[in-house]
Amino acid sequence: MTLLQKAAATAALAVVAATTVSIAPAVAAAPMQTTGTRQAATACGWRTDWTGHAYYNHCGTGNVVIFVDRLNIGGIRDYEQCVTPGDHYLGDWPDFQGAWYAGKTC
Repeated sequence: MTLLQKAAATAALAVVAATTVSIAPAVAAAPMQTTGTRQAATACGWRTDWTGHAYYNHCGTGNVVIFVDRLNIGGIRDYEQCVTPGDHYLGDWPDFQGAWYAGKTC
């Protein structure tokens, strides 16, 4: 093995070691849920899945109004929608650009 090959191998090992060290503490530091409350299976708020479907997950209690942001071409308009707690299918991305809490209950 030449000196250049040894240097390249050492650099590659350093990158792997740095990556492993930076990932390991984050995994080890994940908090355990000890309060007995139910944790949402998906993140709260607007999201898209790998198939391009857009959803809004309302994690709170009671019904709330969300503002739904649409692409706005061909006469399509943004709108407000009342949602109950839970996950709600909105439509397909990129037609549905986002959704957020409008600050109102319904």
